[in-house]
Amino acid sequence: MAGGASISERVDGKTVFRILSRSLRVDWRDYVVLVADRLDGNPFAVLAAIILSQNTSSRSSIRAYHSLRMLLGRVTPEAVLSVPEEKLGEAIRAAGLWRQKARALREAARRILEAGGERVLMEMPPEKLREFLLSIPGVGKKTADVFLSFKRRAPVFAVDTHALRIAKRWGLVGEKAGYDEASRALLEFFGPERSEEAHRLLIALGRQYCRARGPRCSECPLRGYCPYPRRAGGEARAGG
Repeated sequence: MAGGASISERVDGKTVFRILSRSLRVDWRDYVVLVADRLDGNPFAVLAAIILSQNTSSRSSIRAYHSLRMLLGRVTPEAVLSVPEEKLGEAIRAAGLWRQKARALREAARRILEAGGERVLMEMPPEKLREFLLSIPGVGKKTADVFLSFKRRAPVFAVDTHALRIAKRWGLVGEKAGYDEASRALLEFFGPERSEEAHRLLIALGRQYCRARGPRCSECPLRGYCPYPRRAGGEARAGG
């Protein structure tokens, strides 16, 4: 690890989880997965929301999801395949990369129906389901793991840009670490029983404090434990 420092040398994941849970505001209306689950609840709707969230902001993906619901009524595989791809893309334009995402939604819908319908998303063993999801063009590791963690409560840790940045700043992984290494490290640090909620807390932490540029280290609820300001040369230099 950079500088040989890791947050795990100062505090355990259970304590960090408790501090973040107490300090950060997590509103379901700010997370497209929670929006989809609250409004529709069916597994395909949640998967569709995760696909929409790829490489865009939560605000944009939520706008796209509401637009998709206006088009389809209910977000199901059958409904997605009932409209032309171009029309589907127009509905989700707010999410960006709308042509690719429209294709991914239709391909996911087609394969899920061929495999037996939405029930396979809830009945297939998590390991097999991950392989199945990753076989769908447009579905990557983060998309698969967010679904598995949120909808199936599987012992995986989904890693987005916030989680990867924080794992590096915490010294849990090295600066060159990729998805798999960060996912394993965060799962081990927090424990599988907390991984799904910890994923959302890291997103909130990354948005509010541990930002890519100008991190607010001096205000961070973990300022007494995080090694990043010390490695970066002090809180003032780290943006605190």
